Amino acid sequence: MRVVRIAGLFLFVCLALSAAAQAQCPPWRPCGPGNTWGGNRLIRQGFYGADFRPACACHDECLKTCVSRYECDRQFLCNMYAACDYSCNPEKCRHKARCYYRAARLAHMFSR
Repeated sequence: MRVVRIAGLFLFVCLALSAAAQAQCPPWRPCGPGNTWGGNRLIRQGFYGADFRPACACHDECLKTCVSRYECDRQFLCNMYAACDYSCNPEKCRHKARCYYRAARLAHMFSR
């Protein structure tokens, strides 16, 4: 199971890097690296009844400002945690939120 998670994270990071030149994500599906081949269509927009789309859209907007990338990523995690409060399984939802947060941090490290 751990190998599957690592492979999924690797796929997410690869897609993020391949879409780094993409200007914007479509507003109807903001979570993910863009609307490239597969792009953010492969990235789930929420888990266990929580909707991560507002957190993703807010993260995209934050990255357009002069705020540090780290601060934007931390706010992204907080927003996803807030969405998880209303899910049917908050604990598992927060686990998925941490995975998204780590993927965002990794994508930043590899895009330097």
